[in-house]
Amino acid sequence: MLIDFERKFGEYLHDYMHENGLSEDEIEENMPKLYGVWLDDPKDWLSGKTPNTYFDDFDAAALVSFLGRYLLSGISVPDPLLNRIADLSNDTYPLLVSLMQNYDGERSDEICTQVVALLEEMDMPRPYAYYIDVVLKSSEPSGFSEACVEELKNAGGALTDDVIAAYGAAQSDYAADCFLDILADMPFDERSYHIALEKFLYSDSGKAFYASCLGKLGCEKALPYLEEALRQESLKYYDYIGIKNAVEALGGEVTVDRDFTGDKDFDSLADMEE
Repeated sequence: MLIDFERKFGEYLHDYMHENGLSEDEIEENMPKLYGVWLDDPKDWLSGKTPNTYFDDFDAAALVSFLGRYLLSGISVPDPLLNRIADLSNDTYPLLVSLMQNYDGERSDEICTQVVALLEEMDMPRPYAYYIDVVLKSSEPSGFSEACVEELKNAGGALTDDVIAAYGAAQSDYAADCFLDILADMPFDERSYHIALEKFLYSDSGKAFYASCLGKLGCEKALPYLEEALRQESLKYYDYIGIKNAVEALGGEVTVDRDFTGDKDFDSLADMEE
């Protein structure tokens, strides 16, 4: 049976507040200190152990199993469990990677997303090739695919060739845009610039996104194309703002004065400001 540590701590706070005549604001202000004390206090419901030491007697396999069971149950994963998994990183790392790569059951997206976050927090080697494959095969956003994208953005230029190859093999527009987003966050590469410029010039939608990629890539050669796009009569307000921001990011100056009255995004924003 899984123990709901979060609920137990909530019960402790409730009792502490009433026993000491404290307000909810005072409890909120002292929450970190109270949580630290609670974690190190022996509990009868843990057979005398403290929450911080409860998981110390379990091996790596049991700890990873606990992680999966908590995620499947919907009960919040206890911090002491996550900390213990991190403490035994050499033993838990291969099990976590295996879980992420092989589990395809209930709540798989949530479980795999949690593993990605854990590997980052543990500062263990990231399976970047697998992350690329996850994105490559994705057709729509998910917690897992977005987590993989964020990890790849932080991988640095060493993966540029791999991401460009994956862009060419992407199995959906979503995956292709993810790879372009990743490339825009990597050190500048002429190939990335040409991909972003081609998408900006020849795509019927997503102008704001492709403009932002050009802005992040930092190549001033894109300025004439962006500035010309600002003059297009069919340009929508949302795209105009994205292109304008990209121009300014590249050191350009926007002198085109446009009236977007009647554009649904512009009108909605105007209504909110009134």
